[in-house]
Amino acid sequence: MADDLKIEFQKWEGTGNTFVIVNGFKYAGILDLTTLEDKVIEKICFQQNCDGIIFLYESSIEEADLKCDYRNSDGTRSFCGNGTRASFLYASREGLVGESAVFEACDGLHQVRHNDEYDVPSVEFRPVRAPKRFNSGDFFLDTGSPHHIHLVKDFNELSEIDIDVFGSKIRYSEDYSSLGGVNVSALCTVSEGLALRTYERGVEAETKACGTGAVAASIIDYSIHGGKPKRTVHMPGGKLFVEFNEDGEGGYDNVWLSGAASELSRGITSLLSIFLLWFCLPLDVHANWYDNLSDSTEISILTSSPGEDAYSIFGHTAVRIYDPVEVPIVDWVFNYGTFSYSEDFYYNFMIGRLDYHLSALPFYQFQRDYMDQGRGVKEQILNLTPAHIRQVAEYLSWNLQVENAVYSYEFFRDNCSTRMITLFQESLGEAFETNCKQSGKTFRDGLQPYISGSPWIAFGMDFILGPKSDKIMPPCGDAFIPDELSIALSYMTVDGVALLKENNEHFVVFDDGTWLPEFALDVPAILMVFITCLMMIVTFRNRENCWFSSKLRGVVAIVSSLLGGLLLLMWTLTDHTDTWANINLLWTLPALVYFIPISFRFKRQAGKIAALICISYLILSVFEFQLSTLALRCAAVSVFLTVLPFRKDLNLVGDE
Repeated sequence: MADDLKIEFQKWEGTGNTFVIVNGFKYAGILDLTTLEDKVIEKICFQQNCDGIIFLYESSIEEADLKCDYRNSDGTRSFCGNGTRASFLYASREGLVGESAVFEACDGLHQVRHNDEYDVPSVEFRPVRAPKRFNSGDFFLDTGSPHHIHLVKDFNELSEIDIDVFGSKIRYSEDYSSLGGVNVSALCTVSEGLALRTYERGVEAETKACGTGAVAASIIDYSIHGGKPKRTVHMPGGKLFVEFNEDGEGGYDNVWLSGAASELSRGITSLLSIFLLWFCLPLDVHANWYDNLSDSTEISILTSSPGEDAYSIFGHTAVRIYDPVEVPIVDWVFNYGTFSYSEDFYYNFMIGRLDYHLSALPFYQFQRDYMDQGRGVKEQILNLTPAHIRQVAEYLSWNLQVENAVYSYEFFRDNCSTRMITLFQESLGEAFETNCKQSGKTFRDGLQPYISGSPWIAFGMDFILGPKSDKIMPPCGDAFIPDELSIALSYMTVDGVALLKENNEHFVVFDDGTWLPEFALDVPAILMVFITCLMMIVTFRNRENCWFSSKLRGVVAIVSSLLGGLLLLMWTLTDHTDTWANINLLWTLPALVYFIPISFRFKRQAGKIAALICISYLILSVFEFQLSTLALRCAAVSVFLTVLPFRKDLNLVGDE
């Protein structure tokens, strides 16, 4: 590794905007951070996936406590309201300033303080002139950064506008060429205040929030509608609070912006690596990058909480490699849960030939994705030697290559979670021991805690899965569920030493709610009981030619027959082996008898056979050959009553 200057930083967010903040006092006399070229700033922002960089150092102005030097991701300088608020909170925590301070920015001095009303950091803007109106729906206002504000009629229009296309067109228009371009926002009023989306120059894309844009929008809205000189502005990243006063000369002063800010992560970057590389390449094209990992490198397993979508309700597992010393910083997440999408994806999905592959992405991107989804992620650091770490990293590097990345996904036996065991077995060889024991649970048992909060998904899985899913899982079989793998890791060893470090588990993304889904009312079971009761009533009441009875039996027969056809197709035409030989066929396919015309002599005999098959299902369900729930048993009874061949003999109906 190169002995070059390494820069410590913290990554912060201010209502959705992300920044790298550097304490420049640590490098005084060593490096003049003000002279960093735009290209260097651009590459750091690309590497850290942030909107800009903020350098804090001593101001030459006596009245200022600090100089806040904000650089956009393209290297240009501007005043950033959200960045200044985040910098104040950072500086307060680092002991650089007290409860209030004065910061020097590129446009002048700004007071910063804590807003007790909202319990968030605030920054005061320079006095703002009156907005300039272009037409009925467009305004210009400079709030430290120039802003073009376009009014839209409602939130639907705001949501549908392509802000990147619309914004870039105005940003580069001749009207603003003398200013070096302009920030562009779309604005509408909502019941809770204002809603705003902003395309930022320097970032050249939409950002989750923009402080100077929120101030511009608030003042423009006030100039149109009046009211109290304060506004709440809703942006994709959260809420911002703006307060101001009229200065009596057509402008505004005492302008304050307030909003949330928080630290996301910490790291170290190398200026030499950025000067030499000028770009950040994917890991799979860095030859033997694993050989350069320092002895400080850590490998950890990331386990996420269940998501709301059907494909994510069981959680997720990935592996992280983090080296704070290597240049450029190695902090990557390897994910075996990536779809290999192609034109025949849906066909392959239906027949059970699912191609997944290994992919890699920077940790900050993985972390942001789960923050956006509101899902928690816990990290377990592995107790591996530097040699073992390089072995695992080398295997991942090999596995990441295009020709090696794809594998055939199998839900119970080969997925993102079980691949962790494969990873250790292949990379560490005989040194790795799973030490797993049978839990006595079936594969279906493993699903129950995660589908209990989604009754219809539970009903669908109980119906579609066959007897193979009710077999006792082998040792480590539980590991197809990410949470179970997380537990199993504590029993695993490498060269007889525990795989996990002691007391190492922590959250890298906090889960706001419960990790597992909460109990939900079993609607499918209630519905099936209700339908069965209806079937019994219409069957055993002596009603001839009852139109409701006929319609109800017809619906039961159609739905059951279609479900039976699905099970039959899953068995005969797909590789979904866990759905094969499903005994739910014993109550679904008999419903086809209903469609045999009455004129056929053998319909009565067929009805008897169909009814007996339904009864056989109910008998088998008692012996638990395959899991049968109350809902499924009720469905079987409904089909039995639909095909019942003794209705005329029992004087239940007249001629059918």
